[in-house]
Amino acid sequence: MLARLTAHWWLLLIRGILALALGILMPIYPGSAIFAVAIVFGAYALVDGIVAIAAAVRMNHADQNWGWLLASGILGVIVGLITFFYPGITILWLALLFGAWAVVTGVLEIATAVRLRAVIQNEWLWVLFGVLSVVAGIVVFFEPAVGILAIVWTISVYAILAGIAMIGVAFRLRGVASHVPGAAG
Repeated sequence: MLARLTAHWWLLLIRGILALALGILMPIYPGSAIFAVAIVFGAYALVDGIVAIAAAVRMNHADQNWGWLLASGILGVIVGLITFFYPGITILWLALLFGAWAVVTGVLEIATAVRLRAVIQNEWLWVLFGVLSVVAGIVVFFEPAVGILAIVWTISVYAILAGIAMIGVAFRLRGVASHVPGAAG
């Protein structure tokens, strides 16, 4: 496996460059970026729904709960189609879902910190994280555009870091290729 990786180090380099480019371009073109995220989500929901429907139909005699799988599949297809025909609604719902997740997570973090107060020190840091999460969620509910930009920036930062890591690993693999038997390429 190492021989194949080192022989094809340049493929990892290309992936890293593409991830880095994506991370840099997303904040420059946030509208296009979030539109692309919505379309990818819609494609996933549609394909997942179709696969769930197929699975439900194939197992309708083997399992009494196949109806739930069928309903899940139908919902996935509907969500996928709505995303393709009305991507703006999907973008708004992604932001609101992010906001709801932040509020719920924050409340749970605060509750966890309070319950663990007797066991850990500096639980106020955990409480602070929870409060920040709740505040972020509330801001997103009142300003969904902020949530959309948060999604863009989160993906952007991840892509930049992943791109840098892949480029670094690619050059490391290139450097050791001459020392790995069968890695000529």
